[in-house]
Amino acid sequence: MRTYSLVLVLAAFGLALAEDTQSDIDETSSEEIVEEKPVLAIPKEKTIIVDTKYGKVEGGLSFSGLYYEFMGIKYAVPVDFKAPEEPPSHSDVYRADIRAVLCPQFPFHDPLTAPSDNPDCLVLNVYTPTSINGSLPVMFFIHGGGFGVGSGSPAFYGPQYLLTHDVILVTVNYRLNAYGFLNLHTKEAPGNAGLKDIRAALRWVRDNIKNFGGDPDNVTIFGHGTGGTAAILMTMSESTKGLFKRVISESGSLFTPQSFDPNPIDTAIQIAKCLEVNTEDPEKLYEVFSETPIIKLEEAIMKQMNSRSVFVPSVETVFEDEEPFLTDTPYNILVQNKSHCVPILIGLNTVEGLTSTLDYFTITSQLDRLVNEDYSVLDQRNLIVPKDEKEDFRNLIKDTYFANTTEEALVGGLINYNSDFSFVGPMDMFIDMYANISSQPVFSYIFNHIGTRNLGRLLTNSSLPATSHYDELFYIFELERLPLPMDEEDARIVTFMTMLWTNFAKYGTPTIDSGTGEWLPYPHNLAIAIEPQYVTSLTPERAQFWRELYQKYGAEINNEI
Repeated sequence: MRTYSLVLVLAAFGLALAEDTQSDIDETSSEEIVEEKPVLAIPKEKTIIVDTKYGKVEGGLSFSGLYYEFMGIKYAVPVDFKAPEEPPSHSDVYRADIRAVLCPQFPFHDPLTAPSDNPDCLVLNVYTPTSINGSLPVMFFIHGGGFGVGSGSPAFYGPQYLLTHDVILVTVNYRLNAYGFLNLHTKEAPGNAGLKDIRAALRWVRDNIKNFGGDPDNVTIFGHGTGGTAAILMTMSESTKGLFKRVISESGSLFTPQSFDPNPIDTAIQIAKCLEVNTEDPEKLYEVFSETPIIKLEEAIMKQMNSRSVFVPSVETVFEDEEPFLTDTPYNILVQNKSHCVPILIGLNTVEGLTSTLDYFTITSQLDRLVNEDYSVLDQRNLIVPKDEKEDFRNLIKDTYFANTTEEALVGGLINYNSDFSFVGPMDMFIDMYANISSQPVFSYIFNHIGTRNLGRLLTNSSLPATSHYDELFYIFELERLPLPMDEEDARIVTFMTMLWTNFAKYGTPTIDSGTGEWLPYPHNLAIAIEPQYVTSLTPERAQFWRELYQKYGAEINNEI
């Protein structure tokens, strides 16, 4: 069985590591490593048939010949705005070769999205090595997209880099925007259908992955952006206990405007007005959302500022015929130590907010209003500021981020503001809170490598010596829809990162050979680069600035929800 240490791997690639990584890792973050016995060997045939709880599925050999792919397996059937139902059984062999299934979403300038009006979209993809020795760890990936767009399709997330490390990969679709997160506090629309979809997919994995050569007792859920947020939220629900063992969150956290809506009915009212219906009645709102054609509803959402994250997770009212997902705020769940704590690997890029400039409608609207000194455009729904304090609050934000009113300075201020309020501050607080209540290790990183596969930098045409949202993602996956180049240094980072991620999935620690160089748990922060080293947290003064505002105005803290 393969074992690596951080130092040995870096030495093999000609990389260097700071000397303080020679310290022994905390014993609580390591798990006993036992030799696995081969239990399944898959012949290298062009197709392979696997039994599932619902019938046989047929997968095919990938073009590279390195793995089998089972694409478009139906794991659940959607029920409008509610938890999904189990899929029907089938007597024939289902040919799992559907590469492009997307849940309803609007067009967006993002290579990881595509428009869709297909409601029957609850599918997952399973990728297995061609030869399986033992029962392999399972990595379950949740795509990002602000809870409004995106898909687990192989066109966006090619699996080949991870599968070289003897794991099984599952990627999943879940319902988005209003179809996934409409919450009217009624039994017809109780909220969080998208998170309930992910829960149903995890249950499918529990019940079926063994037949694919996977270990249902060794599942790591991981995600990017709001997919990383969803992975963390899986630890917040009583209904998901036992479905996974570890969490990896890339650029995803709680306490952001994209992660939680304190007033979901207000959101529904706003969109109904865009559909020319002015009502606060939940029954009439339900009629609007259930009867409006998908394309028309998507158009209404698309016209909103920050359109990808109009509908997001929220606290549910419990109904007898609906298994709830989130019954309290994430903040309260952490404070009351009610999450089921697991080892977490979590991190971010240095200037995440760079990609906020890609949302043309939002950024131009913000700039126009800032030029005209309308600072209400900076208000965020996760901060509830009393009316008599709003002017002082807005002036504070103005003085901190927008003292210079030239267009270039305003764009820079928005980038920093979005970085701090959606990533740096919330992640700093979440890691600190989680580490304080959990006996499990937290491994924190900052992605610093600037290479040819940094998608965020490519999309924004950035020349800044900084990494952006998306930049680490395609050192884990291949982007089949838009193939990215790879030079020698990029290849080293791909090997390095996928080794760390899969080691964590296998053993609960990214580095498994104690005494020869370890990634130490939080409060250490590992900078992932050609020369990785421990670094301080990002912009600690700005993180503290956000934390003080959130402690004072955070919707989850100071208001009844």
